[in-house]
Amino acid sequence: MSESELIDLEEIVRDYASGFLDSHQKKDADLKNPIIDWNRMFVTHGEARYTTPVAPPLPVSHVLFSAVFANNTPSPQTYALRTERHTKSSCTVSFSKTYSFGVSISLRLTPPNPVIEANSGFKSDFTHSKGQSQTFERQLVWSVDNSITVPQGFQTKAELVIKEDNYDGEFEVPCYFEGTVLVTYENKKRELVSTVREHVKKLFANQRGFTTDEQGRPMFLVKGCCKCRFGVEQSVNLTQTPLAGENAE
Repeated sequence: MSESELIDLEEIVRDYASGFLDSHQKKDADLKNPIIDWNRMFVTHGEARYTTPVAPPLPVSHVLFSAVFANNTPSPQTYALRTERHTKSSCTVSFSKTYSFGVSISLRLTPPNPVIEANSGFKSDFTHSKGQSQTFERQLVWSVDNSITVPQGFQTKAELVIKEDNYDGEFEVPCYFEGTVLVTYENKKRELVSTVREHVKKLFANQRGFTTDEQGRPMFLVKGCCKCRFGVEQSVNLTQTPLAGENAE
């Protein structure tokens, strides 16, 4: 992925609010470090829209455990097959276009499908730092508790096989802004110089990355990609072959 496009909402607010100060206030105020109160600004996240590549990655099978049960006795024998193995599924979300205000951004991102949500540790609600990707992981447990009967003069090879699927797609999440932002300017003595309160409709109108929805709300389209690797099923494969002639009945 190319370098992420990050829109700094704090910079937009600082530039906008400073325009309401007169020359005396601008000289007195700490213009670089105003106190920005976001508590009355509300962001609603729409449903994520995913696009997948024309040729998606194919599932891959892995052998987690194998054992051979040989029977060189004159009668069938039954063996216990018990084992437990662990694998790790993961999902990485990276952003190619996003916004920031404060230290981190809270975002609601619905998973591409229920299997990924259940098996990869994907979290719908998460917080990401400025310009960074985030990886979710989940440990999956695969277990077998079976009996295997091997005829006389034969051996049986048992393999615990899991199938892992992959997902590699891009997503878009519309984010809708409502409410107001309060900016407070102080001087070096921490004395009040001025305050500016403005509605987000005016703050973010015609700003880079923003459009307006049918309700007149500023809308920012977050873009990124989602790469997941996750287990989907297990199977026990049995292969039966005769023992060498000198060991068979």
